[in-house]
Parts: sequence; C-alpha cells; structure tokens
Amino acid sequence: MKKENFSHLLGKSRNEIIKELGDGFNYFNNEIWTYEVGKTWFGRKIILSLTFKEEKVSELNLIKRFGRC
Repeated sequence: MKKENFSHLLGKSRNEIIKELGDGFNYFNNEIWTYEVGKTWFGRKIILSLTFKEEKVSELNLIKRFGRC
C-alpha cells in the first residue's frame, strides 16, 4: 500500500472523508484522524493518518506498526 493511493484525499473536508472512509473512532473536531487501512503479510498494521488545517486535509501519512495504535 502506497501513500499515492490516498493522495486524492488531500484538500477534502471532514464530511467528505466520513463519506469515503467512515467515522472510524475519530472525534470530529480533532486535528488528526487515523484509520486502519490494512495489514502486511507479517501482521503489522497499516495506519492512515490525516492532518486537517482550516477544515481540509493538508497532510497524510502511512504508518506501519505492531500492536495497538
């Protein structure tokens, strides 16, 4: 899974993100939202992190880690 797969999310509003990815466990007014988007063959979780500035997605990161997020 590559960061480019999610580049279409840049510039979208919180409501547009909810329509596309769902609520998840994110508090609506938080500046950073996270979604678990997959797992590697080794069992590491792939987490998409979205950062909002001025109510639009300004930055996104993919994080791979074991255990809890």
